Amino acid sequence: MSNHSGSRMLNDIIQLLNDQEVLNTIGLQKSQQVITQIVDIASRIYDCNSGEILDGHTDYLNLCYCCLAIATDLDNGLCHSCRS
Repeated sequence: MSNHSGSRMLNDIIQLLNDQEVLNTIGLQKSQQVITQIVDIASRIYDCNSGEILDGHTDYLNLCYCCLAIATDLDNGLCHSCRS
C-alpha cells in the first residue's frame, strides 16, 4: 500500500517551490538532482509513489516519473524506455 497522502504532500511542495521560483533560481540541473533525491528518499523510506509526487511536474523538470531519468521526449510523464 502506497503512502498516497505523503505523495500528494510532496507534489504540493514541489508546486510551491515552482510557484515561488525556487526551482528557477537553482536551475534545471540542480532542480532535477534535488527532486530526484526527494523522490528516491520518499519512495525507499516512506513508501510514497513517484507518479503521484511528480504528477504535473515531469514536463518542466524533464524527469520520467517511473525511472527518474532525465528525458525531453516524455509522454504522459514517461520516457521512451518506460513507454516501451
